[in-house]
Amino acid sequence: MPHSDDGISIKAEENQKLRPVWMFWKKDDSLHMDPRQFSPMKKRLILMTVAFATSTAPIASTIYYPALVEIQLAFNTTATVINTSLSVFIFANAIFPLFWAPFSDIFGRRKIYLISFLINIVGSIGCALSVNVGMFIAFRAISAMGSSSVMSMGAGTLSDIYDAHERGRAMALYSLGPLVGPAISPIIGGYMSQGVGWRSIFYFVAAYGIAVWLCILFFLPETWRPKAALPGATQKSSTMERIKQINPLSSLRFLKFGNIVLCCAFSGVVFMMFYLLNTTYTRTYTLVYGFDSGTVGLCYIPLALGGMVGSTMGGRLADRFYNKARAKSGGEGNPEMRINLGVLAFALSCQFGGMITYGWCVEKRVHESVGIICIFFMAIGLMIPNVTIQTYSVDCFRSYSASITACNNCVRYIMGGVGALIATDLQVALGDGILFTICGCISALSFFAMVFLKYKQARWQKVRSDLNMDKIT
Repeated sequence: MPHSDDGISIKAEENQKLRPVWMFWKKDDSLHMDPRQFSPMKKRLILMTVAFATSTAPIASTIYYPALVEIQLAFNTTATVINTSLSVFIFANAIFPLFWAPFSDIFGRRKIYLISFLINIVGSIGCALSVNVGMFIAFRAISAMGSSSVMSMGAGTLSDIYDAHERGRAMALYSLGPLVGPAISPIIGGYMSQGVGWRSIFYFVAAYGIAVWLCILFFLPETWRPKAALPGATQKSSTMERIKQINPLSSLRFLKFGNIVLCCAFSGVVFMMFYLLNTTYTRTYTLVYGFDSGTVGLCYIPLALGGMVGSTMGGRLADRFYNKARAKSGGEGNPEMRINLGVLAFALSCQFGGMITYGWCVEKRVHESVGIICIFFMAIGLMIPNVTIQTYSVDCFRSYSASITACNNCVRYIMGGVGALIATDLQVALGDGILFTICGCISALSFFAMVFLKYKQARWQKVRSDLNMDKIT
């Protein structure tokens, strides 16, 4: 809840007059201030900057979808090898946040953002200059290494500045960045590939990374606070002592909690279905319907629009049900209040119906517009639970928000990478109808994980209470 103490309020007002964020070369005297006391305008600027940065990896992942066939021909390789470039990028987004998260929890968010996005820029330029498929895949991994930092730290940054009652809506707006970017990037990539060649796509991605890096430099302050910088703490660890504390695998320790395992498994299934669709979508509309790369890019718009609708709905509904349940309990909140089984059942129905209809329509060569409409509803169904589960996980362990997000990302992106790797082979072996019927059934079965999560909430609350983490701050 917002702070009401007069002394704190006066302190907050004084701190709003301190060094503007864009004067990055001057000493920041507000580092002793609780980031949740930042002005609403400053919070919105941070939110927009983080959302902009978070769009980098999805854009880099989707922008060359319309050019997959062209790149395959340029390197004289197979569809499965080119799919490996997708999988490597996704796997890197699963693994490297495990490294970035503990560094950010010790040294702060801002420094890690600046270092990691420099790596992303180098990787993108390397992709554009690649002379063989091995070099291309290697630089795709380097590019993902850099852009993956924000995949865990973005949620951590928002957790630093927002209280629980407003965090769901903030997470929804934060998720719009990764959705608006992929709405436009396949169009840009398709027409760039068609007009000036596929290499221009990766020069564009490098330029985008430079723009993100400059926004972070000018507009993103440090939001992480070491314990010694907050009231009541008196001791500061030395640099060497903090380095010894870093354990890249420490984020995975949250998998010992049953509710987090359920969240990760559920998110993993959602991402596997998403990347199975994305990887086969280009080839279906290129080889089956005869679209050129630019037109294929346009076909991704409904997917992104559906994701935007689902993300907005998921965030607003999560906050609505949380605040309503909290009011009924006399102001005491717990993370499970965000989980509404009716909303999740609606989302999974969209996934189930959309996937089965899409699969059989493209297999039977029904008019291309039917499949495009189906993916709009599939995207809604995929994004509503994604926002809800991400916010729920952060609420469970707010003090470790970057690490818990890295843990979730690790599982879901590994499953997404597997989906991208096997997508074409499954499509050839089973056909679109059977493949997406199986995907729809798996999505429907995953609903039972959420039922178990909701009805065993007393167990999860007891675990957090024993760890002194039950109260959301």
